[in-house]
Amino acid sequence: MDIVVGGDVGHMSAFMGQAGRLVVCGDAGDALGDSLYEARIYVQGRVRSLGADCVEKEMGPEHLAELAMLLKAAGRDDDPAGFRRYGSARRLYHFTTGNSY
Repeated sequence: MDIVVGGDVGHMSAFMGQAGRLVVCGDAGDALGDSLYEARIYVQGRVRSLGADCVEKEMGPEHLAELAMLLKAAGRDDDPAGFRRYGSARRLYHFTTGNSY
């Protein structure tokens, strides 16, 4: 599922996102993308903080094209070059003894 938000999103948006894309045309609150899996996040505004295992990633030409398509489908005219991309660092995929309590 793809979601395009015309404004801001709050605390822990895209928590445990398994798939799809979240486009935020405003700002993002604390812990964006906490425990993210394969969902992709694009944010135009400020990000207050990133959640566990969420990192900023490079915005390549394929991501700009994907974002342009998502924005157009949502009837938006935002410039994709003004967004940043976030995704999983993939450190939480597998259990290790270091994760036990």
